[in-house]
Amino acid sequence: MSSSHDRFGGVRAVSAVLTGLVVAGAAMAAAYSLLVFTESGDRVFCGDPLVQGYQKCVDQMALFAIASLIPAMLALILMVAAFATPALRARSVLRAQTLGYSLVAWAIAGGTLIVGSLPAI
Repeated sequence: MSSSHDRFGGVRAVSAVLTGLVVAGAAMAAAYSLLVFTESGDRVFCGDPLVQGYQKCVDQMALFAIASLIPAMLALILMVAAFATPALRARSVLRAQTLGYSLVAWAIAGGTLIVGSLPAI
């Protein structure tokens, strides 16, 4: 027989996991946005604008930034769906899985940017 403490402890654990996933997803979304949509992202990956080859690096990064938009949009859609869809709002475990998949998509988007920062072959 389970006590009320056990039942509420499980709810608290799921709530903590959901909070952690939301915070991690928001942090990854903010970092991704800053790296892709600001000039500071070019400086992070390509260095000093006065160095030879900077423009070639920026062009390569722009290509990979466009490619990374596909998993980034998937991640954003999954984050929104986790809170906007009634079926996901009703089931916290399914919501946590959806947010977890969103984090994986953010990681793929970020990985695509990092691959884009590698020297051209």
